[in-house]
Amino acid sequence: MANPYLQRLQDQYNGLRSGIENLQARAVEENRDLTEEEFRSVQEDTAKAEKLYKEIETLTEFEARSAKVTQLAASLPREPEEPKEKTEVRSVSNTTAIDRDPGHYRSIGEGGRHSFFVDQVRARLHGDEDARRRLEEHTRAVTSAGNPGILPPKWLTDEYMALARQGRVAAARVRHMALGNDPRPIVLPKQTAGANDIPQQTSEGGNAPAGSASFTTGSDTLTPATYVEYFDVPRQLLDASDPSVDALIYTDLRSAWDTKMEALVCNAILTGGTDFNSASPLAWPASGAGNSAIDVVIDAQVAVSEDNRGPADTAIMAYSRFGAFRKLTDANGRPLMPVSRYNPQNANGALGNVLMGDIEGVDALGTSGVPVSATADEKFAVLRADAVILAESTVLDFTYDQVVGPSQVRIGIWGYAGTLVRNPGSVQVITIDTVTA
Repeated sequence: MANPYLQRLQDQYNGLRSGIENLQARAVEENRDLTEEEFRSVQEDTAKAEKLYKEIETLTEFEARSAKVTQLAASLPREPEEPKEKTEVRSVSNTTAIDRDPGHYRSIGEGGRHSFFVDQVRARLHGDEDARRRLEEHTRAVTSAGNPGILPPKWLTDEYMALARQGRVAAARVRHMALGNDPRPIVLPKQTAGANDIPQQTSEGGNAPAGSASFTTGSDTLTPATYVEYFDVPRQLLDASDPSVDALIYTDLRSAWDTKMEALVCNAILTGGTDFNSASPLAWPASGAGNSAIDVVIDAQVAVSEDNRGPADTAIMAYSRFGAFRKLTDANGRPLMPVSRYNPQNANGALGNVLMGDIEGVDALGTSGVPVSATADEKFAVLRADAVILAESTVLDFTYDQVVGPSQVRIGIWGYAGTLVRNPGSVQVITIDTVTA
């Protein structure tokens, strides 16, 4: 029989390894380096894994020696034992739900028979004891590492991560900060003034320095807010009690959450960045004379570089503006924005539906997060992606209510999120004259 304590250590080690591999895979998929937060998380998990490895190594060696001793002892001749009275022997396992996932909510492919969401509803609204027991065992297993909240089955999380949705385009490129389940404002310190130009010494004896303003500091504050989304699910769907129901509900709620995060990031960029030309909006060029639009992007790139924090690497715009850039040509009919970026592909074709092009070395991204209005001039932005921060809770919770009658159950998702343009000079917002008085 396997040592349950050693098995638990191995599960913890595998969890740390999986987390580190997922962070690296995410960075590769998004074609970027690990963020400071991600690298710090990798360092911490590596240290924990090293400690677990030493303990696992010691215990494994002990188990191997013990097995060898047992084997040697069994090979020795023994005196015949006197017959004893027959007694009932009951085997009791030391393994609990905390040690490993009981597997109540597996996918259909893994032979699953119970729905996570259906059990939530039945346990709360109908007092179903079997459903409540399954949920308690599942919760004990998935929260053994200290994660609060109601967590979906692991296969659902894996399935969600494997899907590619447009929901996150700009939100996937900016800096990400994990909030956990802490909604308190985050104060980020910064330097606001420092030394002036260093003067040349004009005489051998030295000259009095010109002096400069005092070194001063300030701070930026990122304030998370609570965001909620819900929909009403027909009771008929929930009564199906099939794991595929979970995929439908969870995927839709998470997709709605991703869409909201994308809108938050795009709004922060367009409202918190530096106004590049709203006093003189760009008149979109006619066919065959597209250089003026490209020139504005180049000028914005230069403005980002003049913020001294690095060159621009991203341009975000509405889908319609992305198409308008694709159509730009010079006087000879040659395209000014060739498609030189493509989505990752496998044997089945492209993964994802993100529209990406190239404007003078800057990744141009089309996103539904940038609004288009018939009554206001359109905007797009040229920026350095890490000048913007998205802070987001890592655990999303679900609630259930029967507020519209017995035929439907309202299922909602909520979490904390906040955005901040940390370096406004590295975000240049360009206005296009789409509404002429």
